[in-house]
Amino acid sequence: MVTQTFDKFRSCCFRCLAVLPLSIFTVAAWAEVEVVLVTGEIEDGNAQSVEMPRLPGSYSRTISWMAPEGELVQPGDPIVELDPGDLESQLEQAEVNIEAQITGAESQEAAHELRIFDATTSLIETESRLENVRLDSMVPRETVPELTYDRNRLALANAIHSLERSIRSLEEAYDARDRDRPMAERDLLNAQNEKTRIENALKHTKFYAEQSGIVIYGENRLTGLKIFPGESYGSGTTLLIVASREDLQFRFWVHEADIRKIVLGDEVVVSPDAVGDAKVRTKVTWMSNQAASRNDWSTAGYYEILTEPLDEIPEVYKPGMSILGVINK
Repeated sequence: MVTQTFDKFRSCCFRCLAVLPLSIFTVAAWAEVEVVLVTGEIEDGNAQSVEMPRLPGSYSRTISWMAPEGELVQPGDPIVELDPGDLESQLEQAEVNIEAQITGAESQEAAHELRIFDATTSLIETESRLENVRLDSMVPRETVPELTYDRNRLALANAIHSLERSIRSLEEAYDARDRDRPMAERDLLNAQNEKTRIENALKHTKFYAEQSGIVIYGENRLTGLKIFPGESYGSGTTLLIVASREDLQFRFWVHEADIRKIVLGDEVVVSPDAVGDAKVRTKVTWMSNQAASRNDWSTAGYYEILTEPLDEIPEVYKPGMSILGVINK
């Protein structure tokens, strides 16, 4: 009886020893697999992006209106309107300046033409007097009193000097006109260019859809929060995008503690938060070099990565949907 009990105990021990190494190997294998979870959203790689333009008068502008987020728009539909600020009053002033330049140029041109006319008239009169005086001076000296002869010669000299002055006056009148005319044309062109600049700025306060797609609001680069109408932003800020399913890609935000675990080409299994069972394999194609804060998450820094699909994308995938990415390392 004792011998049978010992044999059963020994057999049990050997079975335990045989199973133990396999269990240890399995645990070790699981320990080598590290899972990195990342969150992000679906986006259109060729989406229309609307950025805050650099407009005259102010570095930042206020958003007056935006098409509702998630709305389907068609080409030509309005999607963003900015507060024009003082641009409209600047346009009115530019139009006033153009009228003033035109009036001033016309007045100046008329003054020059009048001066040229007066100088031309004076020259004609001077030439006529010179001709009369020349005839008097041609009378032989011995036929007239000496005093008369000297007076005629003096009158001839004075007439010649008057002619020279008239010629100079006419030349100066033409020179003044030719000098001022390009300056007036330049000033008018500058005023017209200023008006064109302001008109173009006003055109850039309204944006229209260039393609059909869904409106997705942009994010504040400093806080990571969504951008909404009524807020003010500097030039270059992405206000919204119009996205479709034509060229979907996936953007993820990676915690600064995990970014070193990821390299280009890593496979990321993507699943939308709303439809968790519709998974798609993707690969990392781009990684940012600098972390940015996202105040709505934590005070830590987050890097961005882009992935492109390796599988066919299900119809349930829509631009703007939140997604979860799983990376097995």
